[in-house]
Amino acid sequence: MSEYQYYEFQAVDRPLGNADRQALRGLSSRARITATSFTNSYEWGDFRGDPGELMARWFDLHLYFANWGSRRLMIKLPAKLVDRDRIGGFLAATDDVMLEDAGEHVIISISRDEEEN
Repeated sequence: MSEYQYYEFQAVDRPLGNADRQALRGLSSRARITATSFTNSYEWGDFRGDPGELMARWFDLHLYFANWGSRRLMIKLPAKLVDRDRIGGFLAATDDVMLEDAGEHVIISISRDEEEN
């Protein structure tokens, strides 16, 4: 069985500058990199970057999926828009959703691995 992984990142708040795109190119020579996105797929090997770090530094949205059932959606929002008290009950009821502080932002990560369920 061959493996397939897809990574996509989108910048909404601000475009990526030339230095940003060069830094991203250092993570993958085959990725499609624009002023607002980074997209790559793998049929062998794996992505050398850390999606959490890329989200904290450059991007606002991230989608990952693999043909063995792993899925992840990450959304970066201004921290002032996230009411942790209101969503605390929801987060306590699932292991699939996590919040991570990233400076003035919060990254919401929704993950699912079909092999585990």
